[in-house]
Amino acid sequence: MIKHIVFFKLSPEGKQQQDEIVLKLNNLKNEIDFIRALEVGVNFAQEDRAFDLSLTVIVDNKEALNAYAIHEKHIPVVNFIKALALESKVVDYEIEKKVENSEFGNATIIKKANVYFDGQVTSRTVIQADGSKKTLGIMNPGHYTFGTELAEHMEILAGEVEVTLPDDSNVEIIKGGEYFEVPANSEFAIKVNTVTDYCCTYIE
Repeated sequence: MIKHIVFFKLSPEGKQQQDEIVLKLNNLKNEIDFIRALEVGVNFAQEDRAFDLSLTVIVDNKEALNAYAIHEKHIPVVNFIKALALESKVVDYEIEKKVENSEFGNATIIKKANVYFDGQVTSRTVIQADGSKKTLGIMNPGHYTFGTELAEHMEILAGEVEVTLPDDSNVEIIKGGEYFEVPANSEFAIKVNTVTDYCCTYIE
């Protein structure tokens, strides 16, 4: 995963249009589907060295970052801000796709298993206190294609898989302790190289 951070120091005119800048930056998340996360920060520090705004964007890899830089929805926003900014700084760096939580609290587990592909993939449903659902499962080695209704956050707890996501011909290798995400109403292909333990979180 790549984290892309940009800091903006605005001109007096830019400060007058700060709300519009923030709106345009936030809209990028809806307009560029491969952005995994986006956050706009408005500065309150009263220091000469302070910048006025920050933009943080997370994408899968350097190829996605390059595609973001030249995306047709991104370029007009860049040009709009350039005309209103005195200075900008950028930091790009790689972050590990690590699984954050290893336990569930106050959850109900459905005893009956979900069985797919003649028993090669099985899972059980976990319902958390807030009503959100996850599935905990095992995939045996093989090639599978899954369909989604809701968006899914797939944590690979142990094992190794090769994933081909919708509208992407690149194969991504995901190992234990990493994750990938799949949009709603789509299909993804997965090659399971070793017996793989996974947790799927459904995103409303």
